[in-house]
Amino acid sequence: MNIRKLARLATFPAAAAIAFATAASAEVQVVGTGDPAVDIPAIQDAVNQGGKVILQGHFSFDAAPTITPDLPGLPLATVLVSKAVTLSGATDDGREMATIEGGQIPFEVEAPGSAVTFERLRFVNPTGAAIEVSAVRGLVIASCRIEGLHPLNNQSNGISITTTSGLPNPGQPGHPERISGTLLIVDNDIDLTGATALDNALGIVLFSLGVPGGEVDAYVSGNRITNVTEPAINFRLLVGRAFIERNQLRTAAFGPAGAEVIRVVNLGSYLIAHNSIDCRWPQGVGVGVFSQFAAWPIEDALVTDNTVMMAPPEGTIPGPDSAGISVKGFAQGNVALGNSIRGRAAKALSVTNFKGGTPSDTAFVLNRLDDFEASLADVFVDVGVLNTRIVGEGSVEDLGTGTVIVRLPSLGGGERARDARDEEKENR
Repeated sequence: MNIRKLARLATFPAAAAIAFATAASAEVQVVGTGDPAVDIPAIQDAVNQGGKVILQGHFSFDAAPTITPDLPGLPLATVLVSKAVTLSGATDDGREMATIEGGQIPFEVEAPGSAVTFERLRFVNPTGAAIEVSAVRGLVIASCRIEGLHPLNNQSNGISITTTSGLPNPGQPGHPERISGTLLIVDNDIDLTGATALDNALGIVLFSLGVPGGEVDAYVSGNRITNVTEPAINFRLLVGRAFIERNQLRTAAFGPAGAEVIRVVNLGSYLIAHNSIDCRWPQGVGVGVFSQFAAWPIEDALVTDNTVMMAPPEGTIPGPDSAGISVKGFAQGNVALGNSIRGRAAKALSVTNFKGGTPSDTAFVLNRLDDFEASLADVFVDVGVLNTRIVGEGSVEDLGTGTVIVRLPSLGGGERARDARDEEKENR
């Protein structure tokens, strides 16, 4: 088993907002009026200049979007960011962060070769997404809040970083060369309250990023994401490295069968660590690692030290695909190490065939299952899955080939812990 070493880690209209620039700081301040006919052009004029833009007060984006993205298939947006800029809602006098209310995709970022920052901005009830990024070289989205999110064609993403209007595939990978450098998506609050069972409500989406020579280092860390009906963090096709750490994630009580709270798919080097996951979907998955394409296998992902609570609604039976951590499809050398999986699901740990792909060399090592109740088995290995290594506790249903199971005497095992609890209940 190869457990690889991961790397360490302009002039404004007079009737517009109060705004001014100082040559020394190259800083523009814009104060909201609550009138979209004033607020939108004021912010657009400011970001067109680049540099640092400080927003203060309450802005209304409640107007029809007018920005057409240059990538076909992406929806209309409200403000276009096309050059290096820092947009900040920060103040030094203790006032609340700037609020941007409404708007279909308030900010569309198309800034090839430029770095863009959003910090301490509050978005209230945007439509489609709060921020959409389709071209950038270096990105920071930090300490922002997204409160409520209206779907667009039943789809909503809190933050969308994508170079394709659909799911990437080897025939249509999108334009991953448009996004490169370091992406920091950190310490944001995203609450998708209001999503219905008909909506695909996601937190942070990153699709088709980076090419050889223009790789991406993506850090998705310290975010709090709630009430999603689809993945809270969703990666597909990454040339580079992703570090998904210390996020607090909680789903809505409803979601599609087999959806993952953290989903990493296709190419990429992934570390998923120290996240807290509360999955309340009846047929959900805490962490999913997979690929459906032989040309884009997922290899050597490390899922470690996460806490996964599987908590379907009271009285519901967990679906057969539900699992704390799932590896499937064209997947080689992936590792789940030292995670704590609690609650109820069909399986705590699962490795399965998918779309013609058979995983191999998966390792489940020293995961803690003492407070987990499986309806199928603690660990499930599908038919023909190759060379799975299981070290630690829990019941195993092994249909694979070359599976190695190592029991550690010092661990009581999930079964023994459950037996002890049952005996204690009987003696009360």
